[in-house]
Amino acid sequence: MTQATADERVTDYLRVDRFMRTFVDARALKTAFELRLIDRLIESQLMGFERLERELRLDRPALELLLNMLVAGGVVTRDDDKIALTENFSGALPYRDVMEAKLDFAGFLAADFLEGFTQLLADPEGFKRNARLFQLFDYRRALESSDENYRQTKAWMRLTTALTRYESLACMQLHDFSAYKNVLDVGGNSGEFMLRLCRAHPEMRATVMDLPLVCRVGEEHLAQEPERPRISFLKSDVRKDPFLRGFDLITFKSMLHDWPDEEAKRFLGQAARTVNPGGSVLIFERGPVPPGDIPFSMIPTLLFFRSYRQPAFYERELGSLGLRDVRTVRLDLEAPFFIVTAARPRA
Repeated sequence: MTQATADERVTDYLRVDRFMRTFVDARALKTAFELRLIDRLIESQLMGFERLERELRLDRPALELLLNMLVAGGVVTRDDDKIALTENFSGALPYRDVMEAKLDFAGFLAADFLEGFTQLLADPEGFKRNARLFQLFDYRRALESSDENYRQTKAWMRLTTALTRYESLACMQLHDFSAYKNVLDVGGNSGEFMLRLCRAHPEMRATVMDLPLVCRVGEEHLAQEPERPRISFLKSDVRKDPFLRGFDLITFKSMLHDWPDEEAKRFLGQAARTVNPGGSVLIFERGPVPPGDIPFSMIPTLLFFRSYRQPAFYERELGSLGLRDVRTVRLDLEAPFFIVTAARPRA
């Protein structure tokens, strides 16, 4: 296994987590977005307390409390009743999409942690029945078209898409994709990973294989992108539908951890049999939750802690399937990640 470090320009988005390390910090920041306090400070750069009080329609005690929380969280500065965004927070605003997605989802799942953490540890099946986490990430809803199923599928895809938008850049920096012409992304979600690859490699064509409603949301997500004609969506259920042939790369990005060991092995077996001779299989996944200080923004990841495997599981399986040149690159983002690759021998 090789330990690698992605360029700081690629990992700069991680700075968003410092503004939601605690529940209090995250809640104050979410409120600041909801009240458009952040937007007003972006537009005006510097605002007086009284003007902010009028525009937000808050009474003085309420605004005092909120500003005190935001100052403590490093979001704003206050000097002689003049309020401005801090330099550090302004530097994080280019990643507002992932910041707001993390705020929303950590907040939505906070009750699972606050009220259900003991059950998560001692009775995982009971937790699974009761938790908002598994009500939200209920993939069965993505099989059948309805307005409610569409809304729920689109909701969780907002988080996975925002994360993939930035995580994929680290993967692209640490693995050379230039030799691949036809890529199949299994469980490829909104197509964001393939969008990034196709944008960087103009000769590449990609197919995203996922559940029907996931593909519908993905098609909408990519509708206005110049790369859209080179990205196809295949509505499918990977548990029963065969993989297509004709690809020189098959990828699994943050997908295999969703499945038990035997299912994950079966998906890898299909990939090993169907990828072109001389082609590769690539796995880009989170590793186990690291020890140490866990910020509030990582609540969704924490609740999935049993799902994340060591890369050795994938290395052994790919080797047992007859693939060669099994390699692993480990990197640290907001959690440990790894890229495992292996090649199918040429005929």
